[in-house]
Amino acid sequence: MHPDDPDALLFDCDGTLVDTLGVHRAIWSEIFARYDFAVTDQWWDEYAHVALVPFVRAVVPDASVELCEALNVEGMDRYLEVIHLVDPIHHVIDLARAAHGSVPMAVVTGGYRDVIIPTLDAAGITHLFDHVVTADDVIHSKPAPDLYARATSLLGVDPARCIAYEDSEIGIASALGAGVGTIVDIRLLGLPG
Repeated sequence: MHPDDPDALLFDCDGTLVDTLGVHRAIWSEIFARYDFAVTDQWWDEYAHVALVPFVRAVVPDASVELCEALNVEGMDRYLEVIHLVDPIHHVIDLARAAHGSVPMAVVTGGYRDVIIPTLDAAGITHLFDHVVTADDVIHSKPAPDLYARATSLLGVDPARCIAYEDSEIGIASALGAGVGTIVDIRLLGLPG
């Protein structure tokens, strides 16, 4: 596949299309403060992209799945209250805008639909994408290949002829596992948001 002629473009959301990590960190810092835990840079770097249950259990080792889910709902509700603080990552969004209408595109995210759609709406970019594939659509989220496999199936394209834009190791592993032909790690682009 020539990178200038993909069958589809696949974009992660958090950290790729929009910079949500700072907002999420502030919210989880508030939640975890109730457990006398301070979210450090080192801890956040290690756990920011970890699935919910191990993420919460890194702070509250005996947390039940129900508690993890309750804290997640609290965090999502708070996020929706401050969604206006999320920053678009302009150089990646510009790629999507340039391809809109000429190349099929999907958002492929481990986030949940009831948070991701409002995030894309707040950035004014929901309309750019043919599909938004979220953790609600699969049994196994990233780093499993299921999200990317689902997106390429919905788009009716060969994953080997697609380009995925990612910002995390688990996202890259997910795209690789699904056979995506080209993966762009946006952390290596060296461009400002």
